[in-house]
Amino acid sequence: MRPHDSKQDNDQQEKKMLNNYVRYSGMGFQMIVIIGLFTYLGYYIDEKRQSATPLFTALLSLAGVCIALYLVIRSVKNLKS
Repeated sequence: MRPHDSKQDNDQQEKKMLNNYVRYSGMGFQMIVIIGLFTYLGYYIDEKRQSATPLFTALLSLAGVCIALYLVIRSVKNLKS
């Protein structure tokens, strides 16, 4: 192996690490947005209905968490393929 090959290997490894960082932080932001939108939608519905208990906020927040987790699991599963 030549020293030049080692430099290329290091560059490729650094690129891969950066790509993984960007990919996984993007998944985190995606989760935040999905959960936030579903929670806001639930809050909006509860406010319009003037309900005493925030039922829609709780249910839609939980639905947002489930959807976000599903999308992350699916994305990670596709990365390994």
